Amino acid sequence: MELFITGGTGFVGQAVARKAIGLGHRVTALVRDEKSMAAATLARLGVNLHVGDLREPQSFTGAAGAADGVVHTASTNDASAGAVDEAAIVGMLSHLHPGAAFVYTSGTWVYGNTKGQPATEASALNPTPLVAWRPAVEQQVMALAARRSIAAVVLRPAMVHGYGGGVFGMHAGMVRQTGTVRIIGHGRNHWPAVHVDDLAMAYLSAVERATSGDSRVAGQIFNVVAEEAVAIAEIGEAIRASVGAERVDLWPLDDARKSLGPFADALALDQTISGERAREALVWKPKGPGLIADLSAREHFQPGNEA
Repeated sequence: MELFITGGTGFVGQAVARKAIGLGHRVTALVRDEKSMAAATLARLGVNLHVGDLREPQSFTGAAGAADGVVHTASTNDASAGAVDEAAIVGMLSHLHPGAAFVYTSGTWVYGNTKGQPATEASALNPTPLVAWRPAVEQQVMALAARRSIAAVVLRPAMVHGYGGGVFGMHAGMVRQTGTVRIIGHGRNHWPAVHVDDLAMAYLSAVERATSGDSRVAGQIFNVVAEEAVAIAEIGEAIRASVGAERVDLWPLDDARKSLGPFADALALDQTISGERAREALVWKPKGPGLIADLSAREHFQPGNEA
């Protein structure tokens, strides 16, 4: 299958590209700089590099339209993220041929606090402010895809871990500045989790099954969750032990907002999320280590481990 991946040099996108090549797919990835270390890593895997900019859809929508399936993992991760994402998905869906697959990356933050009850895909949405725009884009993906007979799938990944990357790598990086692990809020909240390699396999199952016309997958939304709820207090202690920090400190949400803005509210969420539907429809079986075991590995946050 010919796959086009946005965000191929990112934490999640690179994992998807690596797994896709391993399964024999032909992969093209959108990159801003083909001479970057991350782009060079993709090239060594056998990924074809397409130079373009997410903020300029005309620089890559033609290449995306030539693929059998598109996996969209890229984001600007700034105040323009919603508008940029909308323009990108409109451009790509306008160029894809009928029968192609389009897998869109959302996230479990669209549920907000779940109050200890496991949220499912049927649960009401209450997105944290950082991603308040995302549910509307999810629906736009589905509507545009349906009009053009494109098999769209929306994935809502949990907190992604593995190889010292993602939010967990950010926490470890903050330790180098403060000497302590700082967790936002009261410390009694929980995060759902998924290993990046397991997440990559979920993307590939989604795109393969959608292009095959599987009605259980095409046009559907899935939570990609391996662990429904991991205590943030345990997460903080695992990071502390792994990096040798002095202690775990609570960071009041109001203070964290001054440094992190709405990202602080996202990190303070208390979530329990069910991933059962993805396991069934995508025939998805997570195999990677659990979050605490992964974070506790001494080599987890060593330089060069990032995926």
